[in-house]
Amino acid sequence: MDETLKEAARQVPSLTVLVVLVIYFLRALDRRDSTIKSIADACHASQASSVNAINENTKVLGMVGEALDAHRQVIADAVRDGIDRSALAKS
Repeated sequence: MDETLKEAARQVPSLTVLVVLVIYFLRALDRRDSTIKSIADACHASQASSVNAINENTKVLGMVGEALDAHRQVIADAVRDGIDRSALAKS
């Protein structure tokens, strides 16, 4: 029994070092997790902003397409009617 207590007492410094290392490791993991969460939050905000910009650009592109279709129709009508509107544009 005496031998067991001596061995346990001999192991206390190693155990103390091990506990300290585990505490440092867990704190480092917590800081890492916090950093990853911050990066993820910033990424999600950036993605949301990008989606909004893409949606707005899509709406504008649709309006531009409608405007081009209207001008194509005006040009096609002018060609069909034989009207040269280029002279009117220079005036």
